[in-house]
Amino acid sequence: MIKYVTFDLDDTLWKIEPVILKAEKMFYKWLEKNYPVVTKQHNIESLRKLIRQTSLENLDIKHDLTKVRIMSYTKLKDLYKLPDDMPKKSFNYFMKYRNDVTLFEDVENILESMKKKYTLGTITNGNASLKTIGIEKYFDFEVKASEVGYMKPDSKIFEHALDLVKCKPSEMLHIGDSYEKDIIGAKSVNMNYIWIRHNDEIVKDIKKENMVDNFSQIPEKIKKLG
Repeated sequence: MIKYVTFDLDDTLWKIEPVILKAEKMFYKWLEKNYPVVTKQHNIESLRKLIRQTSLENLDIKHDLTKVRIMSYTKLKDLYKLPDDMPKKSFNYFMKYRNDVTLFEDVENILESMKKKYTLGTITNGNASLKTIGIEKYFDFEVKASEVGYMKPDSKIFEHALDLVKCKPSEMLHIGDSYEKDIIGAKSVNMNYIWIRHNDEIVKDIKKENMVDNFSQIPEKIKKLG
């Protein structure tokens, strides 16, 4: 019997691409005003490359997107001899827009309804703030790669969720949009799962009863899964 339901965040509760694009654009404008020496040498794409490179060069913190971003900004601070508070100020400004998301249709209503029947949690590789976004009230626990030390689809992050609430895999169901990160990860620990398809992608080892095409189909699908 399913008692616990966990959700991925980015591209499951909201579409992430427009959020990041806007955050990058607004952050770049802020850099132009506050640290113009940086924008004279960098455009948005080169700043993206800096963050990707920082992640590749520091595998010990790859799972923590906050540390990776702050380290990237620290490189800029050191290179251009900027004030010591530049990395943290930069990160805080970027996150202001990174957390400015638009939830998919019916997400809040469905979460509110599901909370009455299940214990709800999140399992995420990202660094979104449920509190800032305004949906913290729907969740009883959060599992973040930055805190666990492993990113989805590593089985250890899913095992952590099971250990956290002390339940059997058969009692927990994970919902996510990424077949590779969410579904393979959940399957690795024999956890129930629902794959939210945002397109018509077909994967042979996923049955129809484990797939939905939009968020509103989730409650009924969980009932059928048990």
